[in-house]
Amino acid sequence: MLLNLRSIVCTGFVMMFTLSSMSQENLNGPLKNRLYDADMLFEQGEYLRAHAIYDSIWDMRPNDSYLQYKTGASCVFRSNGREEAYDILKEMRGSTDFPKVTFYMARAKHFEFKFKEAIELYENYLEETKASGRDRIETLRLIENCENGIELMERQLALSLEILTPPSNKANSQYSPVIGPEGKYLYYTSRGPDSKGDLMTDQTKRSDIGLYYEDVFVAEHQGGDDQFDFGEGESISDEINTAQRHEAPMSISYDNKMMFIYLSGDMAEEDIYISYHIGDTAWSKPEKLKGNVNTPHYEGHAFLAPDGRTLYFSSDKPGGLGGRDIYTAIMQKDSTFGNITNLGPKINTEFNEDSPFMYSNGSSFYFASEAHGSMGGYDMFYIKYDSVDQDWQEPINLGYPINTTDDDRFYYITKDGDWGYFSSARASGENLHDIYRIQPGTFERLNALVLLVGTVYIDDIPSSALAKIMDDRTGDVLATLIADSTTGEFVYSLLPDHKYKISLLADGFEPKVEYVDVPPMKEGVLRIEHRFDFYTDGYVKKGGLQNAIDSLVDPLDLLPGVCDVEPDREELTEEEIASGCYFRVQVGAYRNPGRFKYDFLRSVGEVEIKGYSDGITRFLMGPKFTKRSEADKLRMECIAAGEWDSWITVRR
Repeated sequence: MLLNLRSIVCTGFVMMFTLSSMSQENLNGPLKNRLYDADMLFEQGEYLRAHAIYDSIWDMRPNDSYLQYKTGASCVFRSNGREEAYDILKEMRGSTDFPKVTFYMARAKHFEFKFKEAIELYENYLEETKASGRDRIETLRLIENCENGIELMERQLALSLEILTPPSNKANSQYSPVIGPEGKYLYYTSRGPDSKGDLMTDQTKRSDIGLYYEDVFVAEHQGGDDQFDFGEGESISDEINTAQRHEAPMSISYDNKMMFIYLSGDMAEEDIYISYHIGDTAWSKPEKLKGNVNTPHYEGHAFLAPDGRTLYFSSDKPGGLGGRDIYTAIMQKDSTFGNITNLGPKINTEFNEDSPFMYSNGSSFYFASEAHGSMGGYDMFYIKYDSVDQDWQEPINLGYPINTTDDDRFYYITKDGDWGYFSSARASGENLHDIYRIQPGTFERLNALVLLVGTVYIDDIPSSALAKIMDDRTGDVLATLIADSTTGEFVYSLLPDHKYKISLLADGFEPKVEYVDVPPMKEGVLRIEHRFDFYTDGYVKKGGLQNAIDSLVDPLDLLPGVCDVEPDREELTEEEIASGCYFRVQVGAYRNPGRFKYDFLRSVGEVEIKGYSDGITRFLMGPKFTKRSEADKLRMECIAAGEWDSWITVRR
């Protein structure tokens, strides 16, 4: 599992030292050694430690262009240093000695989600340097990441992510969260001063420019209803953690009997081991996985499916599609693992795929990839196995704010699906990698969308206003929207079982504050329509005004001829089919249908547009189904195409 911060340095070490020698002419011995250490750390991807050295020497030699360049380039990788890095590097743009200045300026904008500016700078860099080979390929790939980012930000979900503190802290890097089936213990990887052993090189030699080893840590839930409330973590045991190698938790079997652990170093290759549960947080000494899963190459993550036989694991062994791929292995009668199969091109690409996780339903699969539409580094993806077709459906990016321009991976869901945990480098200023949690955890429930359709009226005329959406519990401002001046509408997606505070500001009126209570729900789409009225002095209100929240059942359900069938059933009866009832995939319901853009869905199928007497136009995908699972496959295709507001209904 050894987590290396991704380095995108393509100039090569020899060229770097040629440049650094220009900076060393007037340095004394100790400073030369410090600069050498900084260059080594930069090459290893330890940008933050390198930045501290570059910056301190640059303070002493402010006119040294090499130190300015390296300070700016390393500062790019500080979460709170991107603007500073851009300003430092901008002064050097055009320098023939440092052709990658424009590249690192682009990286700074990319990390800040300023994708269009980043694309322009990447393209300028390619034009200015005539970059070729790996450098050109990498830059073109980053441009593609930015293009993906633009699309993903347009369909972001209204989700609140929280960093898990504790155990996340500023001293260590924490990642690869693993939740025991009972939810009482959180196991994770810790890498920092609390790890056993000193700073070590890859050759297991102590060195100030080395890295700490990974250790397995465990934190206990403090009780109560708050899944967020874990205590401080501590080293799991001396039986597992040592001072001479890396140990990291991969997963725990659904029966809580086996923990899969990554081990490397101290004569051990990067392999998968098993530890057996012997009570509470006590686990046995790790044993190497039996069978032919482990090879002389990287085997860094493993997860045992709910069937207790199918092992998903990642490896960069030869014969794959490229980089790290995800494979399956089947447990044999003698408890060894064999019959190894590559999961194929629906999941694996020429780039890296890692951190497989199969949810307890046995069909919902999560993994991390540098491809499939990533906006930068590793993004996390969802894919479903279709047991009817015996094949995988299309992978779907979990989207922002779950995925970012940094590395996001190791998605892990509690057995009940209520919570999802993952690790991310998004706060990599001083925290490096940290553990985050999200509710709900499963993709299906993440897409149980609640759409707030707000309409602003001034004297019963649709009007524009500034709407601020806030989490009533935390007070956090989630979004600031402007209601359409023609229709008065603004639309925002909310989380089930949450309360929101909506503050509106219309020109010439005092601010108006109202609240939206969202009921619990596990799937589907709920529309909450809320009318916000402003009145001038002396205006006579019309009757029947709606001043409270309408938690609507789809008005189509109240119309004659609608099928009285629950959409969560798997099959319709012969009588229901004879009456004209079918499962349908609905992708929109609008009072102003002209504003709904659906041409992109024609690649999936025909879109049927139906108007009803309630004044709402429905958009239904053409095929009709008698089985819900068949409709769900089409719904997933719509989501993959970019229409997240897709749900299953039963209609004639």
